[in-house]
Amino acid sequence: MRALIVEDEPQLMAFLSSLLTNAGLIADRTTTIDAALAALRSTPFDIVIVDRRLPDGDGLSIVKALSNAETRPAFLVLTARDAKADVIEGLNGGADDYLVKPFEPEELLARLRVILRRRNPKRSLVITAGNLSLDLEGRSASVGSEMLDLRRREALILEALVQRVGRVVTRDVLIEAVYGFDDLIESNTLEAQISRLRRKLKEAGAAVEITSLRGIGYMLRVSELAQ
Repeated sequence: MRALIVEDEPQLMAFLSSLLTNAGLIADRTTTIDAALAALRSTPFDIVIVDRRLPDGDGLSIVKALSNAETRPAFLVLTARDAKADVIEGLNGGADDYLVKPFEPEELLARLRVILRRRNPKRSLVITAGNLSLDLEGRSASVGSEMLDLRRREALILEALVQRVGRVVTRDVLIEAVYGFDDLIESNTLEAQISRLRRKLKEAGAAVEITSLRGIGYMLRVSELAQ
């Protein structure tokens, strides 16, 4: 899941980014309406958290700008504008939810989960490949009854591969699924993380393997013995 945070207060921006990252989301950040619209044109996001009081206007204009888009992310307005008329305007303007500052972090995360479940009601929260199970909501993986100790980005890589089991996942798709706009990615960073993930899967006895396709990407295969 990829989120865009549109907030101009640096401390709150940093807090939200950390909160969403720890919850297993890729969190990208912008501070203005123009930057947010540019990001939304170039990158597919699952959800956008937007303030209304931004340097270049009302953040609700971002929601309205995408109201007729063929595919649009979910929007949660997070703002200090707490008048009933403001809340009604936000919801009527296309926001999926409206949360007033100050807020409880766990309530924000709970609201995000509800929004995402509502938009994808048939999406299974647990996906499997062979004897490997991946809990998308809890961001946990297990082989049989043994839990895997995965770093956050290892779990994101595994999620991208398991969701496309038996299909090639290009390097660019993996990078988009795992890294945010501000992340510094060295040439061998992804390869090193996949190498660690392979080792952990093998040590746990997972009936899957990650195959490299030189110059193209990677594929998660279920071993023939598990089929």
